[in-house]
Amino acid sequence: MKRNALLVGGFVLAAFVLIVVGVLTLGGADLFAQRSKAIVYFQGSVRGLYVGAPITFRGVKIGEVQSIGIQVDPQTLVARIPVELNLSADVLRLGDEPAPRTRDIPGLVQRGLRARLIVQSVVTGQTAVDLDFKPNTPLHLVAGGRGKVPEIPAVRDRLEALIEQASEIPLADIVKEVRQTVKSLDAALNSTRQVVESSGKEFAATAAQARQAMAATTGAVQAVQVQATSTLASIERLSETSRGVVLSAQPDLQLTLAATRDAAESAREAMDQFAGLTAAGTPLRADLEGAVRDLSLASRSLRGLADQLDRRPNALVFGKENR
Repeated sequence: MKRNALLVGGFVLAAFVLIVVGVLTLGGADLFAQRSKAIVYFQGSVRGLYVGAPITFRGVKIGEVQSIGIQVDPQTLVARIPVELNLSADVLRLGDEPAPRTRDIPGLVQRGLRARLIVQSVVTGQTAVDLDFKPNTPLHLVAGGRGKVPEIPAVRDRLEALIEQASEIPLADIVKEVRQTVKSLDAALNSTRQVVESSGKEFAATAAQARQAMAATTGAVQAVQVQATSTLASIERLSETSRGVVLSAQPDLQLTLAATRDAAESAREAMDQFAGLTAAGTPLRADLEGAVRDLSLASRSLRGLADQLDRRPNALVFGKENR
């Protein structure tokens, strides 16, 4: 009996030793490492994040996700997701200082420590939490820094913002508009094709008519060219004839011009002589004036005789009546 109890006790002791060795082998130094707690409040979706997901700092693992919860505001029904982080205190160091037992997370937050979700695997869709310093981002603490666990502000990943913006794009309306535009373009292309075909026929007919008109115009131009050639030849002959006539008549024209000039000189001299004869005080002017007076007296005498004969036609027979 005692022998059996000794065997059972030895077996239990060996099992306990194996369990301790296995825990030490699997857990390693993590069981005795110093840990820091932190919490991150995510406003959007944390799809792909799970308990035990790694927490990295620029790709270096410094902890894992301890828990994931949901908090809903009863007034506004706005949900936020608190994610508790379990961080290794001896991984992140500032300068060459030795690893502290605990890390001043609020001080690091004031200096720009931020958390964001990153894609861990594109195939599985799993995500992780990545920490980094972003001093240019605003400091917004959801819990206001009043919680027992220090809070690390969350920032949105560019890919997440891009996905949200892409999800807000009305793809259905855009596709519908594109289809309508394609239909309109198709109708416009068909109309254009018909217009081009009809225009091609009209252009062909117009080209044929133009060729006929060009042929007729070419014949007319050739006829006009022949007539113009003959007309130019006639004009040249007429010009030559006129030149010959002018050359042959040039001596006679010169004689005629000379005679005309002499006649003009003679006429001018005669006019000068006539003007001298009829000038006031000349004998011819006095004789002309006397002749004019005599003609005037004779005219009055003839007028008196005519009046007497009109009254007494027999005056020529009986003479002048005595009173």
